[in-house]
Amino acid sequence: MLSNTSVWRHFDLWLAAAVLVLTAYGILMIRSAVTGAPALEPLAGQQIIWAVIGFVFMIAMAAVDYRYFASSHWYIYAVLIVALLIVIVAGQVNNEARRWISLGFIEIQPSEFGRVFIAITFGQFLASRRQYIHRFSNTIMSLAYIGLPIVLIFLQPDLGMTLLYVVIWFIMIWLAGLPLSHFAVLGAIGILGIGAIFPFLAPYQQERITSFINPEADTASVFNVDQAEISIGTGGLWGKGYMQGTQSQLGFLRVQHTDFIFSVVTEEMGLFFGSAVVLLLMGFILLRIIQAAALTTDPAGKLMCAGIAGILFFQTLVNVGMNVRLLPVTGLTLPFVSYGGSSLITLFLAIGVVQSIRMRHRKQEFG
Repeated sequence: MLSNTSVWRHFDLWLAAAVLVLTAYGILMIRSAVTGAPALEPLAGQQIIWAVIGFVFMIAMAAVDYRYFASSHWYIYAVLIVALLIVIVAGQVNNEARRWISLGFIEIQPSEFGRVFIAITFGQFLASRRQYIHRFSNTIMSLAYIGLPIVLIFLQPDLGMTLLYVVIWFIMIWLAGLPLSHFAVLGAIGILGIGAIFPFLAPYQQERITSFINPEADTASVFNVDQAEISIGTGGLWGKGYMQGTQSQLGFLRVQHTDFIFSVVTEEMGLFFGSAVVLLLMGFILLRIIQAAALTTDPAGKLMCAGIAGILFFQTLVNVGMNVRLLPVTGLTLPFVSYGGSSLITLFLAIGVVQSIRMRHRKQEFG
């Protein structure tokens, strides 16, 4: 058995450094985004606290052998389902959605933490059933496995997180070797299901989709995307300067510290020192996660890394896409950059899982 000291030799300092740099950059941009709004000005300080807590959680998660979590995947899955049920029954309502559990001193969003836990549990689920991957019955079981939390999240309602869980399922089961014929059948069913689901969306969610299809509509969603486009377009190559953005500082751009932080970054810091920095750092983080997946010989570890990489990639793609009007507004935030305690801590936990897998890629015995 390898000693703990030798295990820590494989800790990925480059990955940790990139995550910390991106988080610090995000805190600076949050500070700029909330300047002039007295009710929001404490958020930058709160994000620093969340970052410190998240870093501690990352180290703690890395210290624990990820296979302990994999071997307990059914228990973790059960806890996630129970937490999501509690949200439906007695969750805290904010902004027309019931997504949080209030503990008095803090509000927790189970679906945020569930992103990481479902990557762990589903990775082990697929690895333990890889000999059945060509059976359509196994595909149906995987859909039922991921479908239960998806339905509970959809009922909150949270369309963005619902889509994220679907993407996690797709990426992980595709890498597990699902036959293309299964994808074809499920794709046809999915296309038919889109029209059936639309009437059950919340009114503001329907507005986001219709405003994307018809940009000329006079809605709040269209107004904010218009302001985001102006912010990005006027930022140019070098930006207007830190805390000098007109759309952000004058209050034209809404929810600029969460959903539309990318617009603030590009308007104030420009292409070279703003959006390019954020996207290059995220690309580097994804590369290190993929390298961790390539290093490990454990199928479950590979799938977990793939799921976590998929989370970061999809959230970044959707957030940037909705800021430039290439995708509808879904509420998915920019990883490590947007404000949010549950989101930031969850992302650090995810990096901790990747570190645990990477640190033990040469350690085949359990324990």
